[in-house]
Amino acid sequence: MLAASVSGWAQSSAAPDGVTEKTLSTVTVREKAEAPQGKDALQTTRSTIGKGNQDIRDIPQSLSVITEKLIDDRKLDTLKEALHHTAGITFSATENGTDQDIRLRGFSISTVGDLLIDGMRDPSQYDRDTFNYDRIEIMRGSASMLFGRGSTGGVVNQVTKQPFLADQNDVETTIGSRGYVRTTGDFNVRTSEEAALRINVMGNRADNGGAKVAKYGIAPTYSWGIGTRDEFSVGLFHLNVDNVPQSSMGYLGGNIPNVNPGNFYGTDSDYLLGKATYGTFKQTHKFDDGGELRSQVRTGVFGRAQWSTNAAYGAAPALNAVTVTAANLNPSTVLRRQGLTPRKDQFTNTYLQSDYSNEYNWGGMKHQILTGFDAAKERANRFLAGNGIGANYDKGNTVIGRPNDGRTLAVSPLYRDSSNYSARAMGVYVQDLVQVAPQWKLLGGLRYDTFKGDFNQLTYNAAGALTGTANAKMSIGAMSYRGGVLYQPTPTSSYHFSYGTSFNTNADTYQYTTAQTANTPPEKSRNIEIGAKLDWLDGKLSTRAALFRTEKYNERTTDADFAGTAFLLSGKRHSAGLELDVVGRLTPQWEVYLSYAYTPTARIDQAGTAAQATVGQRVGLTPKNSGSAWLSYQATPKLRIAGGLNGASENFALQGTSGVAQLTARAASYVVADAMMEYKVTPDTYVQLNVANLANKTYGDQLYPAFAVLGAPRTVKLTVGTRF
Repeated sequence: MLAASVSGWAQSSAAPDGVTEKTLSTVTVREKAEAPQGKDALQTTRSTIGKGNQDIRDIPQSLSVITEKLIDDRKLDTLKEALHHTAGITFSATENGTDQDIRLRGFSISTVGDLLIDGMRDPSQYDRDTFNYDRIEIMRGSASMLFGRGSTGGVVNQVTKQPFLADQNDVETTIGSRGYVRTTGDFNVRTSEEAALRINVMGNRADNGGAKVAKYGIAPTYSWGIGTRDEFSVGLFHLNVDNVPQSSMGYLGGNIPNVNPGNFYGTDSDYLLGKATYGTFKQTHKFDDGGELRSQVRTGVFGRAQWSTNAAYGAAPALNAVTVTAANLNPSTVLRRQGLTPRKDQFTNTYLQSDYSNEYNWGGMKHQILTGFDAAKERANRFLAGNGIGANYDKGNTVIGRPNDGRTLAVSPLYRDSSNYSARAMGVYVQDLVQVAPQWKLLGGLRYDTFKGDFNQLTYNAAGALTGTANAKMSIGAMSYRGGVLYQPTPTSSYHFSYGTSFNTNADTYQYTTAQTANTPPEKSRNIEIGAKLDWLDGKLSTRAALFRTEKYNERTTDADFAGTAFLLSGKRHSAGLELDVVGRLTPQWEVYLSYAYTPTARIDQAGTAAQATVGQRVGLTPKNSGSAWLSYQATPKLRIAGGLNGASENFALQGTSGVAQLTARAASYVVADAMMEYKVTPDTYVQLNVANLANKTYGDQLYPAFAVLGAPRTVKLTVGTRF
């Protein structure tokens, strides 16, 4: 907020010609408070993922941004759905059916280290909904210098909606296929000249042919001191989920079976329960010399429990008269339903982070300094069923032609403690971006992290009595590095070369072992990249291109000589390829979003003596081609139409296993088309029609060695929204 005072002339005792001069009252001019622009554009030129509010052109690393407009245009309800719309990201199903394993550039984006909220770690497993998102930022490649321990693929930053100095309210209601109903509200109230309250709410229900959605969320945030040298913000977030997850399907001849993607072969006893509750406090202090100190603390409790179903083809002659093949698959084909491992988790996390940025002129050169520290306290408990319900629990049979048959089981998992841990972590870092010449900048940064953890594995006898607790302690320290060269010959062009490292501890997998965990140093990775970021058409269109090589050079492997003592760090793998993004306006009527990744190389370079991997083998979950496109056309002042494609080439389920086994678990290439039409009834009220997966195509979305979760079937949604 800006203010200025203008004083009138003072009244004169000797005014000419008897004219009396009057003193004008003070006139205060205030800057107009603009609403966030994410709802109005696919393009953005700034990002906060680098721990400061930076121009994207000054970040020497690949960065993709999914704005609120793209989320609204394509009606993307969850983080998982949204990430489908940036190239190079795939999803692995897991042994208990969760959907939290994300892969980028052939490497995992760990839910315990690589997902962020407003630049701070968000390491818990829960159903991340988009109702409180301003945008989603994806930084590709190693990033431990900025964020501490994390994996090789990259990081995903969920940027939340913040209050602004205006009164504005948005309400949307969507109805759609299979009982889909979703209502969201975004209410922003200016409470004073420097303060505002913003409340986002969501309620969502659906019956996807048996798989169900039932969730609600609320996220109030109050900010004061907006636009002043001291800004404060306090917020709460609560999400409650009571879903029935989509059942997974076994492979048929190593391929995704050609069944209706909307069919549900689970039971009424399947469930996905989750709660996420956290509070956040933020402060930004601006110093007289231009420096800025941003501090935030967040604490929360997260819980999740899931039991889901895998439907596989019963072997002949026990269940089917003949061996089931793609050629003889029919409505009478018997499916064997098995319950995947039930699992329950609870996490309690507290994070503190403080970052300082400023510009200095040292040695005749401009230095953009960024430095700070962060600290974490984490506790987690994992529970498994103690009443004999484990992997492949028999849920009875059904047939292809009888999905959602209403079967309810008389038994459900009774959970008991399986493992738990507590940990503390701290990191300090410093980075300098130096203007060494009018068109050249050099980036250098380093960080040091410490991590201490206390891990427990619980064992029970056949009667269910606790018989022992195996304890392991981990204490590590690690350095991370980041360097880059930026060449910016014009205000609309930026070319970069960058090198960055990352590390992750065995604890980051949330798979707690004992001595092996404690005695194994962190895995380490590096990312090398050459790229360009170019703006066109007076900045209305942005393009990004990057050539990359991402490498994990001491991957954990096993060796008989060290069994039960430690893992070996003797494995190596890497990926290399090309990424392209085109985002923005081609003309006042045409707007485009395009994201494409070509990854010709993703291979195992070295394997341990007892590792189940083949040197030279292609890494799974890394299709050679993947991409997403969205094109919007403003046909008339009131009518806008849009369409898009998502797709990927052939994809394999396994990562680092034998080539023979890999051929038994794959998904064919696919392209899925979506369409949208929006009509403005008034300048503030609109009607929007979306159709996703127009052809109702069957394709593998999440892959696991034994099964796959199919992509969503054709879905029609009608939305009415208004602003007041």
